[in-house]
Amino acid sequence: MAQISFKPPFRPRMSIKTKLILSFSLAVLFPLVLLAVANTFIFKNQTKTSSLSRVKITLSGAKRIYHSQGNKLKDAFLISSYNPLIIRAISRNNLPFLKSLSDSYKRAFNFADFIGITDAKGAIIASSSDANGYKPSLSGTIFNSFRSGLPVTGTSIIQKFELSKLGIKSSGSPGMFLIAVVPFESNGKIIGSIFGLIDLNDNNYIPGTIYSEYHLKTGVFAAVFNTQTCISTNRIPGNIFGMGSRIPSGVQDGLRSGKDFIHEIKYNGNDIFAAFHPIKDPHGKIIGSLGVFISNREYLALFAKTAAYATAIILIGLIISFIISFIASGDTLKPIFAIISAIKSFSSGDVNTSLNIETKDEFEDIGKGFTEMVSAVRDRQERMEKYNTFSDFLSSSLDFDVIISSTLDMLEQLLNLSSGIIYIYERYGNISPSGEESGCGARVQFPAETEGAGGEEGGTAGRAGGYLIPWKFYGIRKFVARKIDVKEGLAGHCLTTRKTIWFHDIPENAVLLKEHLNDSSDSGKTIDYGFCEAFPKDIAWLPLYVGHDDVGVLMVSTIYGFSKEDKVFLEHAAKGLSVALDNSKLHNKLKELSITDQLTGLYNRRKLDEIIENEFNKSQRYKSTLSILMLDIDHFKSINDSYGHKTGDIVLSGLGRVLKESIRITDSVARYGGEEFLIILPQTSFHSALEVAKKIKQNIQDHKFPQLNRGITVSIGIASLPDSDINTEDDFLRVADDNLFDAKNGGRNRIIGVLEGRRIEVD
Repeated sequence: MAQISFKPPFRPRMSIKTKLILSFSLAVLFPLVLLAVANTFIFKNQTKTSSLSRVKITLSGAKRIYHSQGNKLKDAFLISSYNPLIIRAISRNNLPFLKSLSDSYKRAFNFADFIGITDAKGAIIASSSDANGYKPSLSGTIFNSFRSGLPVTGTSIIQKFELSKLGIKSSGSPGMFLIAVVPFESNGKIIGSIFGLIDLNDNNYIPGTIYSEYHLKTGVFAAVFNTQTCISTNRIPGNIFGMGSRIPSGVQDGLRSGKDFIHEIKYNGNDIFAAFHPIKDPHGKIIGSLGVFISNREYLALFAKTAAYATAIILIGLIISFIISFIASGDTLKPIFAIISAIKSFSSGDVNTSLNIETKDEFEDIGKGFTEMVSAVRDRQERMEKYNTFSDFLSSSLDFDVIISSTLDMLEQLLNLSSGIIYIYERYGNISPSGEESGCGARVQFPAETEGAGGEEGGTAGRAGGYLIPWKFYGIRKFVARKIDVKEGLAGHCLTTRKTIWFHDIPENAVLLKEHLNDSSDSGKTIDYGFCEAFPKDIAWLPLYVGHDDVGVLMVSTIYGFSKEDKVFLEHAAKGLSVALDNSKLHNKLKELSITDQLTGLYNRRKLDEIIENEFNKSQRYKSTLSILMLDIDHFKSINDSYGHKTGDIVLSGLGRVLKESIRITDSVARYGGEEFLIILPQTSFHSALEVAKKIKQNIQDHKFPQLNRGITVSIGIASLPDSDINTEDDFLRVADDNLFDAKNGGRNRIIGVLEGRRIEVD
């Protein structure tokens, strides 16, 4: 609580102007000293932190740019690996065609210094230079690609003799190169590869691109000898590292751990903020590094300029303070300042502000009037804040779990409750098994609809029959918060009559009251508090209902007692909670209906389109596998014709249950239309999708439908990504539909898909 007073115990013999001059001078001099310290230490540290953060962030982008050229080659080579003409040319050793291909790639990617095509043994059979017959090592990069069957990109130091064999001009020493290798596969075997080399020595693309994007100086270093030497850097004046410069030994020692090195270092007498990333060859050996760096000279200049400006501003402020102190006079200033401070404190939101002025004049009356005004505003604000806070809370969500799990916490904050229970009404036969355990805060099933459970004023819940489930409780022993029949107990009586029940000023010997209720004719409505050390002073049961629909009961208690305003607020809270819970039920039902096929309980076409769009985009973005199964019931028309459409609906509903039980929780199944269904299998290859299709086909065939006295069969079409023939979601669905069509025309009760141009069919 802010209490502002003015009653000085001692007043020195000093004029107001003199005191103002001294106080204003000290008030300005202290910030001057503090600012000097801050300017020296805080600003400098912030500058260092900011610079290190900048080089760290830039290093992440620099790594992306470093690998970009190699990835461009790899992506281009990947396209060729799927080209049947190229695969046929390698298989038949069509050297003129392959030579033309390597030359074409060399012209298209002029940043590449060498393009080569090898046979299955790794020997060059066509290249952009005359290197045919040579089997390059390239630190085992080609071998790694052959062994894994996957594209490989990396960095390697290539010795002078190997460069000569490849026809690459060198400066007389080994060179560091980016390497991209993509294998060619035919009939499950590696038949050759295509690879490209990018010389990093004096290659201005990487440092130039990094500088243009991030305006930081850059260097690529190669560990050709015992230390790392700069082989590529920015060609700009004042660059920190030039061609042939060696990185400091401390940086090289830091890179040996294989992690990024980000520090402030000294180089040639300059302080540098630098970040280095170790470059490794395919064997994990560190063969170089990529570095970005900033000289701190510009920041030191900015630091000095800022300090000069700050000092000038403070000196100007000091002069102004002298002028103001001479103008200000009289004891009137202090009471006015006190009033202003009180008003500012109150305006900033402190409703506990009070103003106490003892000047024996009109200022004392102002202080008393201000304090009385603040007290009245505080009472009104507290009352309104309770209503608004609770109303905002109820309107913030339509989720039943959120509302039910947070209401007691909110009421406890607003009213200082000692305990509470929220009972949810459910008719006989509709009780969720998890309902009895909901008080411990676990997620529970949404209560069943209770249309018609209520009635006219006075309620009909008792006649309708049902239970009150303690969905959430607080400050109550667990065995007390139990399921009760709506015809029993005070909670049941509260909902049946739809009237609030209050117990006020309960004495400490409340056991007598409990015994009295047990002995009364209104048996069963006993009070069991469940408190270990203290009895509540007040208890209230409030009915929750909307119109003719019963919702439940809110029970709250406090050891401090409820005020008159608290009672009014609780009545308001109960009505608002009733409406919020009723709205959440309606919202949940509408949401479920909007995405669900009513007959089968599966997702409908609207939800299906949303899921397949999301999964297709995710697969394209992350290059991950994705499969779909399109399923159709064989001879379904004959079922409708022979047994009737009602039996057909029963078959569709039963099939929906079989499909849901046959897939993973991450998979999705939807009714595509009529007797067609679609199953979406994320992160699933063609072979895995085929196994799922077999399982589903068998499960459906084994399932017996009592109405038919037999089982049914289905035909399934499969589509999987990646597939060069699929570019859109419509292509994806079309391929699955075409394969389903072939399965239906091929005799039904079968599975058909296409893998790498080969038709796969399973009966």
